[in-house]
Amino acid sequence: MIVMKFGGTSVGSRERLERMAGLVAADARPKVVVVSAMADTTDRLLAAGRHAEQGDWPAAQRELSTIEALALGATDDASCQVATRALLAELSGLLHGVLLLREQTPRSRALLASFGERLSVGIASAHLRAVGLRSHPVDARDIVRTDATFEEARVDLDTTGTLARSALLGAVENGEVPVVTGFLGSTADGLTTVLGRSGSDYSAALLGAVLGAAEIVIWTDVDGILTADPRRVREARTLRAVSYREAAEMSYFGAKVIHPKTMVPAMHDGIPIRIRSTFEPDLPGTVISSQTSDVPFGVKTVTSVDDLSLITVEGRGMAGLVGMARRIFDTTERVGVNVMMISQASSEQSVSLVVRQADAKALHDGLAETFALEIEAGLLEGIRQDGPVSVLSIIGQGMAGTPGVSGRLFGALGRLHVNVLAIAQAASELSISVAVRTDQVARAVRAVHTEFGLTRIVHLAVFGAGLVGRTLMRLLDESRASFPDLDLRISLVADSKRYVLDEDGIDPSTAAERLAAGEPRPDDAVLVAMLASRRFTDTIVVDVTAAPTQPLHKAALEAGFHVVTANKVPLSGSMASYRELVTARDAAGARYGYETTFGAGLPVLHTLKELVATGDTLRCVEGCFSGTLGFLTSQLDHGVPLAEAVHDAKARGFTEPDPREDLSGRDVARKALIVARAMGRRLELDDIALEPMVPGLEAGLDVALAEYGPELEARVAEARARGGVLRYVARIDESGVAVGLREVPATSAIGSLQGPDNILVFTTARYAANPLVVRGPGAGAEVTAAGVLGDVLKIAR
Repeated sequence: MIVMKFGGTSVGSRERLERMAGLVAADARPKVVVVSAMADTTDRLLAAGRHAEQGDWPAAQRELSTIEALALGATDDASCQVATRALLAELSGLLHGVLLLREQTPRSRALLASFGERLSVGIASAHLRAVGLRSHPVDARDIVRTDATFEEARVDLDTTGTLARSALLGAVENGEVPVVTGFLGSTADGLTTVLGRSGSDYSAALLGAVLGAAEIVIWTDVDGILTADPRRVREARTLRAVSYREAAEMSYFGAKVIHPKTMVPAMHDGIPIRIRSTFEPDLPGTVISSQTSDVPFGVKTVTSVDDLSLITVEGRGMAGLVGMARRIFDTTERVGVNVMMISQASSEQSVSLVVRQADAKALHDGLAETFALEIEAGLLEGIRQDGPVSVLSIIGQGMAGTPGVSGRLFGALGRLHVNVLAIAQAASELSISVAVRTDQVARAVRAVHTEFGLTRIVHLAVFGAGLVGRTLMRLLDESRASFPDLDLRISLVADSKRYVLDEDGIDPSTAAERLAAGEPRPDDAVLVAMLASRRFTDTIVVDVTAAPTQPLHKAALEAGFHVVTANKVPLSGSMASYRELVTARDAAGARYGYETTFGAGLPVLHTLKELVATGDTLRCVEGCFSGTLGFLTSQLDHGVPLAEAVHDAKARGFTEPDPREDLSGRDVARKALIVARAMGRRLELDDIALEPMVPGLEAGLDVALAEYGPELEARVAEARARGGVLRYVARIDESGVAVGLREVPATSAIGSLQGPDNILVFTTARYAANPLVVRGPGAGAEVTAAGVLGDVLKIAR
């Protein structure tokens, strides 16, 4: 036998009730069904009570009319309609009584709240009969015995077991499907009680335990327990198996799928609880049992709870005083405040309590009264209230005994510059909780979700659809199998005129076609805001344009997105704009990958940073920083005329869209500036001594090539006669940065360079006699796109 429970959204309309009936009929096992109130009905009942208590009968009537319309519209069954109208009349009478008395008590509120389930149970049973099942409604007040704590009643398990078995087992054995009201119980005197909000889950677990069910199936609006709240982590996914202890901890710390008390009776008798979605019934959902599944790093979910405050009792006089904790908790009991989390300094000079924001003032004032003498004597500094705060928790049985879990958590928070206000961890190591500012919690949850390997999707926003952009799309399409642990999902593609944004992903093989039919592109700030509104956990903005995109990079970094760029322009602007980018990156804790702004992905900047990080002193960096100009000088070595060499380079995709950018030397100057700034030099582009490869370009490319070609070809011949070659060299040393055409020995490292290769020679204190040389392809869409993909993968992993 099984117990099936359907939540409010699952019975919230006629259509959903029909779906519910189909799910019950499809399972051939003997069963008892438990139902919640129809969607929002309990909230409306309590609101109607408040309106009546305040004397606002029209407002109470509006709530009552909505409930009436929902209930009467849910079925055409004649007998059910009669019973429903009788209940609605009883409800109206109760509200009139509240209106006359202008008062509600816990007892009257419990009775008022009971009408939601009492209305839905008859309607649900009628829908089961409509699909051919024999069914009748059962009022749980007849079988669930409780104490007189009307709004959070405690259940008498022995009496409830006897009553439930007597009322239900015979019907089940005869092939009937009893439908029982969740949430409700009654005292021995027959007074209505409720089991607390979301108590229908508890009702199902209670009945499952006392009836000896093989399984409890809770049908709701999500496919089980997720790795995070999908409103905060779009990529949250379903956990297939969790233990009772994990589920209880998850519910307490914000996972709304199941009531915390639900695990107690099921855990006691070892009954599995399965969470399934009424809207996607083919999915397996989550099984809660004594078994759990292994996950990397031991963390299964990242939860968060909002609307909290942090109350701190602090003072040097606390240390060593016996009874401080008792007095604090006596006060919480006296003022009726539940403490969600406790943190105490090892110095015994402060105790922090996390409580609901609505309870904070009462606790603050109560503690101020309790410790008034100590505060007056200066033993305590006072009672401090901070808020709003949120509690972020990581939960998983696998955390126990796994080294480095705390380090990962605090490392992820630290990179985002999230300040931890309080920390709590139980000796069981089942969870670690931290209190943080509420305005930081959403990003913190996403970052921690990624840190523990729970996010596997990385969203790419690709700006640029030229040759490098198209090549990157091809590489993404071809290399998917190379990183099966990652889902690099292209969510946005944009060029200078159009964009396409698809939350489900854009196939790289059809990206160009979709972009051609895309929407007109708004400005950078709007595009970044559109991306941010999607709440993607990990987003990398990829810039493969040659445009002045500094505002795009800044907006993306400020939004917490990572940025990968092959575009030199944003990083080689003014020093002020460069500092803006670095500041935005550091403030957001984001990654900024720009290795391909130099050498088409050669590990130049990485090498430079490693040298500095290991304590070496850079004396000089020089070399050929342009694959395009390297190709041109090699062609000139072989006697190819300048104009022909330039047109060949452009045809091969070696040049910038406008070759004059290469021939002017500005491209090399920008690269040299990026390297110099990475070395810590605070330089502007105008500080670089620049000699163009081809002068007179302002007259036009073909004119300049025709006028300067013969002169350059003569210089090549003269150098050859002296055993040298011409190379376009950048040099960065203590005296500054210089870029220009230089004659070097043909046998030197720089002189031996051929084709579009780049070369960098690092002369340092450590590499003085034998400089460190980095050499490889420095131009071409293929190597540039591969370098961009490499930077993306570094960040993604």
